[in-house]
This record gives sequence, structure tokens and C-alpha cells, in this order.
Amino acid sequence: EINAVLAGVNSAKASYEDTFSRLPRCLAVVFETVRLYTAVAIAKSTGSSPRPLKLGTDTVIIPKDTVVIPNYSALHTHPRYWGQDSLEFKPSRWITSGPPVPATNSPQALSAHPVEHLKEPPTRNSPFVGWSGGARSCPGRKFAQVEFVGVLVGLFRDFKVKPVPLEGEDDDMARARLLEQIRMDTGMRLLLQMLHPEKAVLEWGRR
Repeated sequence: EINAVLAGVNSAKASYEDTFSRLPRCLAVVFETVRLYTAVAIAKSTGSSPRPLKLGTDTVIIPKDTVVIPNYSALHTHPRYWGQDSLEFKPSRWITSGPPVPATNSPQALSAHPVEHLKEPPTRNSPFVGWSGGARSCPGRKFAQVEFVGVLVGLFRDFKVKPVPLEGEDDDMARARLLEQIRMDTGMRLLLQMLHPEKAVLEWGRR
């Protein structure tokens, strides 16, 4: 996708208007990463008064001065919302097909955008709260998405990466070991991060 969209274009000079909406697969990687590895757990307090919480047809009263931290991991991996493969890293779950989107008048733009589009989560009652939602949605959401996609373009347009195998490993074994480390060796240190990144040795090379 990166090479197709930016063919013959200096990525350092590519404009947001002509490029960002044509990189839905890159943005799908962003959403899937945040779904499985939500960076910040948001804590809320009931404050000085009890608060009602409606659960289906029931209403539960939460006492005053109670800190409430939603279980993001459970919500973001529940099979009811994400299917039986909810624990898999699968960016394609965010991609849908639709009619082409007309391009801009820029000479860098194609005659029409690809028919793949990002499947945006619903704005209400959404099982995805990577940037919170509603009136309290993160004001830096769009900035984070554009920056993340920009980093992906900068890294992977001209380079490829693979894990460095340990003694006795082939490439598939090294990849499986690294994926297991990502799954098991993450934790909160202010933000969610790998606890021992020095064990995840990567080799970069030009395409």
C-alpha cells in the first residue's frame, strides 16, 4: 500500500490531503495495535456523590469517591464484538470495501482512491475505546493516528525488518518467539510498553 500510494512521490513532501486517506491499511495497523495494546488505562471517579450505572435493565449505584477503571483488555478482545479470532493481531478486521473516493486536483493524487476504506468504530456504545469516546474523546486522537501512519511510511517505504534468530532458530521460530514476547512481556510503566525490549533484537535492511 505504501509503495502504491507514494510511487514516484517524495514522502517528505507528500501532503496530508493527498496521502492520509489513501493509506487505510496503515491506519488499520494503528487501530489493531491500540485495540490489543491500549496505551493508557483511563481511571474515573464518582466524585462526592453516588452515581447510577445502568447495566441492561438493571441500575447499580456506585458509592461516592469510588475509582472506576474499565477493563479495556476484556472489552477489546471479547468474542461477542470481535469474533473468535479476537486475540489475534489482524488489521484486516478494520478494512471494508466501498465505492472509490474521488481524488483531489493535486497532480500527486490518483484519479480515484482505492476501494478499501477503514471501518470506523461506532461513535456510541462502541466496543472500541482506544481514545475514549463521546464528549471525553482524546483531543489528540487524529494527531496520534496521522503521526503513527507517518512513522510507518517513513520506516517501511524503503526498509524491511525481521527478528534476529537465536542460535538454533530459523526465521519462523524467531518470529514466533518475538510475538510471544510481545504478548507476555508487556506492562504498565506510566504507559503500556515492552518490559524488556532489549530481548527483541531486530535487523533492518533496505528493500
